Amino acid sequence: MAKRARNTPTKAQQRAHALARTRLSALRAACRRLGVSHALISNPVDVGYLTGFLGGDSFLIVGPGKPTIVSDGRYREELEPFAPIAKVVMRDGSMTEAVARVLADLHEAGRLDGLALQGDHFSLTDDAALRAACKAKRVPVRSFVPTTGLVLNLRRVKDETEIRLIRDAVRLQEGALLAALEYLHPGMTELEFCAELEYQMKTRGADGPAFGTIIASGANGSHPHYRPAPVKIRGNETLLIDWGARRAGYNGDMTRTFALGRWPRPMREVYGIVLEAHEAAAAAIKPGVTGAELDSIARKVITDAGYGEQFAHGLGHGLGMDVHESPRLGKFSQREALEAGHVVTIEPGIYLPGVGGVRIEDDYAVTARGRKNLSSLPRDIEWATI
Repeated sequence: MAKRARNTPTKAQQRAHALARTRLSALRAACRRLGVSHALISNPVDVGYLTGFLGGDSFLIVGPGKPTIVSDGRYREELEPFAPIAKVVMRDGSMTEAVARVLADLHEAGRLDGLALQGDHFSLTDDAALRAACKAKRVPVRSFVPTTGLVLNLRRVKDETEIRLIRDAVRLQEGALLAALEYLHPGMTELEFCAELEYQMKTRGADGPAFGTIIASGANGSHPHYRPAPVKIRGNETLLIDWGARRAGYNGDMTRTFALGRWPRPMREVYGIVLEAHEAAAAAIKPGVTGAELDSIARKVITDAGYGEQFAHGLGHGLGMDVHESPRLGKFSQREALEAGHVVTIEPGIYLPGVGGVRIEDDYAVTARGRKNLSSLPRDIEWATI
């Protein structure tokens, strides 16, 4: 059998390149709507989405024809497989100077007619430095257009490949949790269990945790974004675990609340209310429903039970290459209607200062007719009693 040439793309790379070309075409169309010929992509997550390159610390210039990735020597070999879809420029100075040189070449060739900047990512300092470098090279900066959501709007609706990658991350983290629970025992600290859970995710192939893992025992669970500490986990207390895995650039995000032994009062009651709120909101997921409407469904269940003031955050958020992205599910999301291809979390919670908290979170893909739960772990209180 003949050996494949070193630079010949594999079938997987060919599929990835075809997907990148489709996404780059969508960005070019967005640029045309803005009245500019090119876009400067400075957000590394967006560079990864558009090209498949996840190395970071690189900018992407997209316009008619082959785009340009501006990077440095650390990524030279890693970027070789991307030659079929992008020209690669290795900088030997600052990023803004290298970008300005590429733009100067485009301007000299008469191909640069306006540049969209990622105003929601490109800092004021970077903006000033780029404009100064371009002026020095006589590149017109009057047609530079700051934008928001330039690529994020393209990322809102996930294709089948993206949904599969999110589902893979979720399955990975679920297996990791089940394995880590085998080591859980009273006297173990929050930090120790956090380390065990993240170890289990990495041994199963995670690139790393999707965010700072939350392990909140007892009264610490009343802090929605608690950071684990060298605090001992005790029996007959609750343990809130909010964890996620990142795999191939995509994230999972789930929460489960357990009791190690007997459920303390009133946490058993609270668990049932949160579960009811979760299931009511999840059942209402479908195209056309707004984030505010879903939030109100869950919030009504919790408010009617007398705990409305203890549900102090939104119901959920979009999930993808960022852990928190559009669409948002909250009180003020009246204009954010769900579409098929969105992936969102549903995570109602009740937090009682000095007692603890309960949050139950799963990840849902919006389908043409409703929703599909990408998570599979049980949610009933019997399973959550260990």
